[in-house]
This record gives sequence, structure tokens and C-alpha cells, in this order.
Amino acid sequence: MNSILHRFFLVIIVISFCDADTCIDKFCPPGTFCDERPGPCVKPPCRTILACLPVEANGCARMECSAPKVCVERVRPCIGRSCKEIATCETPNTCAAVVCPPSQKCELENGKPSCKKFIPPTRGIIGKAVLDEKQFQEN
Repeated sequence: MNSILHRFFLVIIVISFCDADTCIDKFCPPGTFCDERPGPCVKPPCRTILACLPVEANGCARMECSAPKVCVERVRPCIGRSCKEIATCETPNTCAAVVCPPSQKCELENGKPSCKKFIPPTRGIIGKAVLDEKQFQEN
């Protein structure tokens, strides 16, 4: 009985694990990353196939840029250690060729790109919402 129950939960876990629509929710084994591929489709909307591919196929590893451009990798968020890296060819010494850490953005300084601390204004986060002043008053 315990074996049957164990198999049942294993099947449920595998089905829910494979039912993810994007790589954000998918965990791949070490040495691999998740990639979204278009699945076979007769009529839209079509589901994507999520595949764990070797890290050797990630980002700039298999992409060449024609001179003078350089390959730049931007990481797509995911729950695993190795996330998909989106590779693009960019002009060197521009902000497009610089990947800044979170909470920083690229700015040109004396003609050279540089990452600077960036804290967005509150109105940029909450949009046109209005804060309720009552919540800041003491009772």
C-alpha cells in the first residue's frame, strides 16, 4: 500500500513539474539550463516545450558576432543555478554592451559606459496610485 501511495505522489509531482509554462518555474539538473522551444502545434495557441540543455549551448557559447560588435549575455530569471542567457551582438563601449547588476543602470560618463546606482522614484513603482495618508497617522 505504501509503495502504491508513493508512486501516486511521484506521478503527481512529475505531472505538475512538467506542466510549467516557462523556465522561471522549471528546475534543471546541474550543468544544464532551461530553454523554451516552440512545440508541435496544429492550431494556436501552442504550448512551448521546456528542455534542459547543456550549459555549453548557453548564451554566447555558440554565437559569433561580426566585427566590431561583441556578444553580450543577459540572464533570464529562473529558480535554478544556471539560467538561460540571451545572447545579442552589441557595439562595444555603449550601454547596450554593458550588463549592470540589479539596482544599477548604465550611463555614459565622458563617453564611456558605467554602471551607476539607480533607485527608481516611488511614482515609477506605484504608477498613478495614490497613497492613503491615513495609514501613516498615529491612532
